[in-house]
Amino acid sequence: MSALKEVLEVIDLLEDPKVDGSKVSEFLKERGIEKVLVKEVKGEKAKTDFIKIILPGERGKSRGGDAPTLGVIGRLGGVGARPSLKGMVSDADGAIVALASALKIAELASRGDVLNGDVIVTTHVCPSAPTRPHKPVPMMDSPVDMFTLLKMEVDKDMDAILSIDATKANRVINYTGFAITPTVKEGWILKVSDDLMDIYIRVVGSPPAIVPITMQDITPFTTKVYHINSIVQPWIYTKAPVVGVAITTLLPVPGSATGATNAWALEQATRFVVEVAKDFTAGNARFYDEEEWNTIQKVHGSVADIMKRGAPP
Repeated sequence: MSALKEVLEVIDLLEDPKVDGSKVSEFLKERGIEKVLVKEVKGEKAKTDFIKIILPGERGKSRGGDAPTLGVIGRLGGVGARPSLKGMVSDADGAIVALASALKIAELASRGDVLNGDVIVTTHVCPSAPTRPHKPVPMMDSPVDMFTLLKMEVDKDMDAILSIDATKANRVINYTGFAITPTVKEGWILKVSDDLMDIYIRVVGSPPAIVPITMQDITPFTTKVYHINSIVQPWIYTKAPVVGVAITTLLPVPGSATGATNAWALEQATRFVVEVAKDFTAGNARFYDEEEWNTIQKVHGSVADIMKRGAPP
């Protein structure tokens, strides 16, 4: 299976300075994706179009079934930083992989390979997002309140979440391609999922690259400490386990950089998302060990309230 066609099509779609939710929705529906919701969200700095896609599974909740639902979130500030910068920015990676994954899953279904459970894909499209200072390189900023977007990105039906984000503006994950984070659940950073590492290996053919996230990284952005980025922030508004899918580079690259879109890395990440969707919705992949989770809760208890401090309810 290759997802290069889908990745290139989405890149071409999102490079347009006039791209918006309506154009993305029209494109997806032309490709056979029927359930697409678009909502304009306005903020003090800019506006963006939130997009939600529901891809029904054979035994998915949307059809009255009991198969698990995977959430796929494309996290980003914007696909462009106009008028300051011309063209697509590196930060578009999350939206590209999320939308390309939706296209690939829909194509599989149209040919008869329908996944067991539903997949819910959420992201947003803003071709004119602001930037903000960040060390070692500048970061894209959110065009609207980040917590507003986070609340919209998660869905109560998501049983596990892959959160995709460009993660290049740092010195701790030095790898060209994509990497995954440990599982984050209710304020706990858990061990890296063995099942997801197995999927990584079969997709990439090399040892899994792991993002070394810290407690600082999962605190809300209202906590004024260093955050690698917002890749695992969706955990704040869900009890579902969250794993970040980070698009990475060997050396730091700003989220606001143009000419930095690596189609090969995005293709690998898209295949990874699709393979996780296949296995998770079939009950063949776990994001965390439930027995270990129960032990943690029994011995140490909840830390969610502590780790969420500063985030609006």
